[in-house]
Amino acid sequence: MKTSFYFVLWIVIYPILGLLDSPIIDRNSFMVALLVVWGVSWLLNKLMPETLVYERSRQITPILEDAYTGNVTSFTNRLNRDLMVEGLTTIYFSITTIALLLSTFVFGAKEWIALAVFAFLTIGAVASCAKMLKAKSALEANPSAEQCAEIAEDTYKLNYTDYRESREGRSYEQMIPPRPKNFTAFEIVSILFAAASAILGLYFVVKGVLILFVTRSIDAGAFVGMFALYGTLAVYFGIKDIISIVRFLNAKPRQNRE
Repeated sequence: MKTSFYFVLWIVIYPILGLLDSPIIDRNSFMVALLVVWGVSWLLNKLMPETLVYERSRQITPILEDAYTGNVTSFTNRLNRDLMVEGLTTIYFSITTIALLLSTFVFGAKEWIALAVFAFLTIGAVASCAKMLKAKSALEANPSAEQCAEIAEDTYKLNYTDYRESREGRSYEQMIPPRPKNFTAFEIVSILFAAASAILGLYFVVKGVLILFVTRSIDAGAFVGMFALYGTLAVYFGIKDIISIVRFLNAKPRQNRE
């Protein structure tokens, strides 16, 4: 599924849990929400494997193709965009972890599970961002197809060797699996979630700003940063997914692929 789908799912799940009016769920809302998101992801993978494989292929094939054709400019632009997202994600996880630390140790909120999860995610985000920075520096020092291929394998964890061998004698279009039935309907539903992600993300940004005007305490500042960055990422992925889907729907279908 599109990234914006999970942003919307994560945002709306807490109000739904609140409607259940269960003290047990209220005390463990973060863990319940995490399990629900994981469960939805698992279910979607079981229900529409071909659709998700096709979508994944459309995401990774352009990366491998840029390396194969030596399109360093396109590869660099994508790497820069991904680095920006990784940087924002790292800052978001870091600020959220700080906010949870304040809630747990200063205000006694007992957010131990959430704190542990976000601390783990923060460490992973920092490592991923560092790897992206290293890849950017390597590409600037050696802007070549070979360096792009190395980054595709080491940073993006893609199998460039298999792609190169399969690509020889085949067109770029043939490297993408056949388009599943009803994929257009899937994209239309996705565009609705992408629009919702952008709108809800904007709401979070505005909410963060309003909190900042009401109070200027340290803990409030941490939560303002958390809301603003989460909202910014939701807006970014919402707009990004809308543009991607519209481009795909307006593109001429490949022959013999419907």
